[in-house]
Amino acid sequence: MKTKNIFHISLMLITLLPGCGRVTNWAKSNFNQGQDINSDLGSIQQQVHTVRIYDQFATCAIFDGLWLSDAVRTAYADIYAQRHGKDRNTFLRRQLEENKHFISFYVLSSYEIPLGTDNALWTVTLHINDHLFTPIETKMVELPQEYRVFFDKRYNRFKVAYMIKFDAQDIEENALITPETEQLQLVFRSIKKEAMLTWNTLNYASQEEYTA
Repeated sequence: MKTKNIFHISLMLITLLPGCGRVTNWAKSNFNQGQDINSDLGSIQQQVHTVRIYDQFATCAIFDGLWLSDAVRTAYADIYAQRHGKDRNTFLRRQLEENKHFISFYVLSSYEIPLGTDNALWTVTLHINDHLFTPIETKMVELPQEYRVFFDKRYNRFKVAYMIKFDAQDIEENALITPETEQLQLVFRSIKKEAMLTWNTLNYASQEEYTA
């Protein structure tokens, strides 16, 4: 164990010396690095939005959100199926079927700012087409590895993840998101503050493009 620690420390010191680029190349040549998997995550990571709420100079809350649109669920299905050896098309159909019934979000918040409890300071609603809707479920969850990658550095040990779901239809079974819907907003409200995360729905591919 002691010899192993000395080796690791020595390797770290070597990398700090001039010419560390050559050491890095040597390490790559002598230690199996595995094969890089090329995944274009940039467009999905850009769909993660963040809002910071301040009171003077003090931070009241920070919320990071990702709407699980068809495009996001498709990217998730691609990576998940590849990692687990699942049938991609079958898994994707299940993901897109979920969007027919629910409008879902993953939201990150700090441990000090819980969501969904009876006495939570902050409430969450969904604003679509001049109407506000309350969630049918706000549940603390363990964020799947694929979605951790989507959130990138926004996800850390100081934050907890929530799945927030809304019905995709109103009480008359009309879809809330229609071709005329330009945006949807996740609204966070406390007694004194209000903030929102906004997604422009016109920027997202339709479901039909992903079911072919």
